[in-house]
Amino acid sequence: IEVNIPEINEQQKIASFLALIDERIQTQNKIIEELKRLKASLMQKIFSLHFRFKDENGSDFPDWEEKKLEEVVEFRNGKAHENDIDENGKYIVVNSKFISQNGNIRKYSNECNMPLYKDEIVMVMSDVPNGKALAKCFLINKNDKYTLNQRICALKAISCHNPFLYYLIKRNEYYLAFDSGVGQTNLKKDEVLSCPLIIPSSIKEQIKIARFLSQIDEKIKVEQQLLNQYETQKKHLLKEMFV
Repeated sequence: IEVNIPEINEQQKIASFLALIDERIQTQNKIIEELKRLKASLMQKIFSLHFRFKDENGSDFPDWEEKKLEEVVEFRNGKAHENDIDENGKYIVVNSKFISQNGNIRKYSNECNMPLYKDEIVMVMSDVPNGKALAKCFLINKNDKYTLNQRICALKAISCHNPFLYYLIKRNEYYLAFDSGVGQTNLKKDEVLSCPLIIPSSIKEQIKIARFLSQIDEKIKVEQQLLNQYETQKKHLLKEMFV
């Protein structure tokens, strides 16, 4: 194989330059992982009541209440879209891969077999043994944009704040316990709705918690976009240098 190789001084400059980009990518990855660990730690403290928020007057919010999911939401099942997939379709099909990849992998359809509405929570009900998608959730952010696929459920709050509930039930340990590690897990409606919860009795506290956690999510999103830019820049430079 014939290749073009620069003189040693230029090789060293190129290697040093690319090493700086690699170092920045590694640093950026560490920032994102630290933010994710911080979020997980804070969520554990919040939902175990080891950390409580105060109201606008600096006073304690009322005690939390024990409830089952069925007491606070309305449940809907999705419908099949396999025969309606169209890459130029108007609607995003909310399936397991869409949710597990945080909306980054998408299929489209011109048929809205099961419309979704802003602030509804969608949850994966079926996954392979030891999978990472079971009970993963996505919070719908817009009307007339998404349609719900089969083996995914939609949950609409009737007596709580949906964005708060999203953080509470996402990958909840109750649901993960159904995974035997052997066969495929398929959650049933009554199993989803029987999830035990401890919920703030104050909607204001629910909103405060959801906003706090969403701010961390936004920070993670910004840092991830920056990481993507660095990785794209590196690919572009490698292509320009070695072609």
